Amino acid sequence: MAIFHWKIQRISAILLVPITIYVIFYLLKIGNLSYMNVANDISSFPGIILISFMALVLFIHSSLGIETILEDYIHDVKTQSLLVSLSKFIHVILFLITLISLIIIKGN
Repeated sequence: MAIFHWKIQRISAILLVPITIYVIFYLLKIGNLSYMNVANDISSFPGIILISFMALVLFIHSSLGIETILEDYIHDVKTQSLLVSLSKFIHVILFLITLISLIIIKGN
């Protein structure tokens, strides 16, 4: 299982590089765009796909990283298991909030 986590962690890190570069350039030009342009960009099909994919990869990467830290530094098995489960739950909730937010933006 550790090798699987390691591979997914590395793959997600590699996937985050181009997405992060794109987002940085987008945020640098966002000052020149009106609110409606930004809302239209986010609610477009490519915008929704990009944000959803980025959020999924980011939350998977974050969850695996936090799980690794907890497993390395929390030695009580019950506490470790509880914190890992809580972390995964929070990551799923955050991903769902991202998707719900996109749905709300798309609806306006």
